[in-house]
Amino acid sequence: MSAGGTSTVSALRDVGDTFRALVQEWKSRPSHSSCVEEMAMDMAYQQIIGLGMDAVPLLLAELNREPDHWFWALHAITRQDPVPVESCGRIREMTDAWLKWGKQQGYKW
Repeated sequence: MSAGGTSTVSALRDVGDTFRALVQEWKSRPSHSSCVEEMAMDMAYQQIIGLGMDAVPLLLAELNREPDHWFWALHAITRQDPVPVESCGRIREMTDAWLKWGKQQGYKW
């Protein structure tokens, strides 16, 4: 238990619950903009970025489950960009690059 009385497992569960709620909120918008910058500026998307490194395995799991525009968030959090220039704009290839990166970094989802 931490000094505040919550366990690490409980805190991680809370991050997961928060993440899932924010994903649902972001995806429930009437339509994603075709502009990546507008999508990334959505309040729910920004709150996901605000979860920091705890969000990385959750984002990778979400990408694995259903590829979507999580690349900006992953880049903002990790300051990495494993996507080759020739793959930019190709969701499946971008997803594969991030999932490969995640495995190389030791993330499990």
